[in-house]
Amino acid sequence: MRKMCKKIITLILVLVLTASMAACGNSEKKVDTDSTSEGANGTEATTAPESEGKETEESNLSKSGFNPLDYGMKPFEDTVHIKIPVFDRALDTVPIVNDNYYTKWINDNFGKNMNVEVEFIPITRTDTMGAYNLLLASDNWPTIFMEYDWDKVCQWSYDGALSTFDINEFKSIAPVWFEKAGGQEMFDMFKLKDGYTFAPALRPEWKAFGTFAMFYRKDWYEKAGLELPKTYDEYFNAIKTFIELGYTNGVPPIGKGPYSSNFQPGAFAEWPRNEEDWVMHSGVSIAPLPYEPMREALRRQNKEYNAGFVSKEFELNTGTNNADTANFINGNLFAYGNWLSADMPDLRAFYEKNPDAKLGILGNTTVYYNGYEEGVTEVGHGRSGNPAGIFVGFSSKASADELKAAWLYMEWMAQPDVLFFMQNGVEGENYTLNDKGIPIQNVDYEGESKLGFATNKDYWCIAVEIRQDGTMEDTLASLAPQGLPQDFTQELIDGFHLSQMYAADGIIYPDPFFSTPIESVNAYAGDLNSLFIEAATNLTKCKPEEFDALYDKYAAQYLDAGYKEIMEERLQAFKDGNCSKLSDIAAGRKPFVPSDPSKIAIYK
Repeated sequence: MRKMCKKIITLILVLVLTASMAACGNSEKKVDTDSTSEGANGTEATTAPESEGKETEESNLSKSGFNPLDYGMKPFEDTVHIKIPVFDRALDTVPIVNDNYYTKWINDNFGKNMNVEVEFIPITRTDTMGAYNLLLASDNWPTIFMEYDWDKVCQWSYDGALSTFDINEFKSIAPVWFEKAGGQEMFDMFKLKDGYTFAPALRPEWKAFGTFAMFYRKDWYEKAGLELPKTYDEYFNAIKTFIELGYTNGVPPIGKGPYSSNFQPGAFAEWPRNEEDWVMHSGVSIAPLPYEPMREALRRQNKEYNAGFVSKEFELNTGTNNADTANFINGNLFAYGNWLSADMPDLRAFYEKNPDAKLGILGNTTVYYNGYEEGVTEVGHGRSGNPAGIFVGFSSKASADELKAAWLYMEWMAQPDVLFFMQNGVEGENYTLNDKGIPIQNVDYEGESKLGFATNKDYWCIAVEIRQDGTMEDTLASLAPQGLPQDFTQELIDGFHLSQMYAADGIIYPDPFFSTPIESVNAYAGDLNSLFIEAATNLTKCKPEEFDALYDKYAAQYLDAGYKEIMEERLQAFKDGNCSKLSDIAAGRKPFVPSDPSKIAIYK
C-alpha cells in the first residue's frame, strides 16, 4: 500500500491582514455552508438521451448549447459511460447537484454529440475522503477524482486508485485545458516520482487572489466611537467594549467551531522563517502542536475564551448545531465568513433583519493590523494560496475510452463559451450584461436554469478555480454580492491590490508539498488529529495559570504519538530534494523591502 503525500495549502487566501480573531490564521470559524449530507452511494445516473440518429425536436437546452464537434472533437463509435464527482454541500438554496438543468444541459450537448453518458456522483463536501472511500469500497469508482488537498490526492495515488498518464497524449486530446492550466511547467510542478498523475486546474493570481471573505460589523466601531484597530490589544478591547455596550445581546460575538488539523500558528512563527521549521510544521493535514509558536497561538485562544468572546461549548458548534449563521443574521455576531458569490442569501437575510447595519471586509488597507506585533514578529506574513486549483486524477480502473472521454469532457468544459454558459446561465434569466459586457447576476431568479453553489462552481472548477470576467477588477465586481444595500466591490479590489503587494514582497507563501510519500503522516494522522482536538479544546478552556503546564504535557504526548517521526521524515525528504522550497525573502536569503511602506504604516 502506497502512502499519503504531504498536504499543500488549499485554503483560499483571505488576505494576510486577517485579524487575530482568526487566531493568526485559523481560530475564527467561518460560517460553513458545507453542512453534512447523505453519502454518495445509491445515486442515480444522469444520462444522455439515446443518440441513434433519431430526428428530434431541438430542446431548450440544446438551443443554448455548444457542440463539441465544433471544437474538432469526434464522437465515440460505442457509447462510453463516465462518472464525474460533484461536491454536494447539502444546501437547500441550490438545485440537486446530480440532476438539474446544467447536468441535463451537459448531457444534451456534450454527451449526446459525443456518444458519452455523463453520470454525476455527489461527494459530501464535509467528508470528501469518506464519500470517495464509500465509492471505492462498493466498486463504484468515479472516472475522475477531484480534490483541493494535496495529501488526499496523493493518498489516492499511493493507494493505487489513480493511474499515471502520458502527458503528450493528454495534451493532444485536451490542448486548451493543458495551456489554460499553465502548461508543462504546472504539470511538472506536481509530478510524482512514478510519473504524471494529476492534471492541476488553473488558479488565477494564486498568490494574491481568493474568493473567501470575512465581513465584520463596521457600524459597531462607529457607534462606539472607536477607530479601527491597528494592534491586537486594540482589537481585543474593541470586542470587549461591544459586549459591554450590549451590541451582541448577550451572545458571544466571535463565531468559533471545533478545532481541526488545519489550525496553524500564523504570525507567531518567526521571521524570517526557518526553512526547516517551515518544512516540518506547515500544512493543513496535521496541526503542529509541539511547535513553539503554537503555544502562543493557543494562549490567545485561551485569553479570548476566558474573556467570553466565544461560546462555552464551541466544540459542539458544527453541522446542524452551528448557530453562527443565525447569530450573524440576527445581528449578534461580530463577523461572518463565506465564499464570495453574486448570490449570498445569508447576507441578504442579515440586511433584512438589520436594515441600518454597515459591514466591512476584513483584510483591506484600512482594517486591522497585518500580523505584526511588538515582541512577536517583525513582519506580518502568512500563507498564500495553492499554485494549482483543484487536482484532477484519473481512475486506475478506467478503460482507454473512458479516460479519453474524461479528457474530452475536460477540454470541452475549458472552452471559453462553455465556461461562460456554465458560470452565468441563460442571458435574460440568470444575468444581464453591463456596458462593459460583464455579466451581472439576477440573484432573485428561481426558474429552471437557477445556478448551483457559487454560480455552478462545483462543475466548472474542473477547468479553473476562479471565474474570470475581463480584468481581475472586473472579476471581483462579478464576485461581489448583489442585491444588498452595500456594494463591496471597491473593498474587494483594494484588498486584492494590497495582497498583490504582499505577494511581490515575498511575505505570503504556500506550504511545502512533497513529491515522495511521507508514510508517517498516513500512519499517525488519525490519532494525532484526535489528540490535537482534545488538546486544543482543553487548552482553550483551562484557567490561564494552568495553560503552560497543560501545553507541555500535551506537546510531549503529541511527539510520542508519532509527530516526532513525521518531523524527521519531512525533513529528510526536504534534504533529499523531494520537497518544495521556501521563497528567498521568507527564508531570509534576500532582504525584505516593502514595495510601498506608505500603505502599511506598521512596517519597520
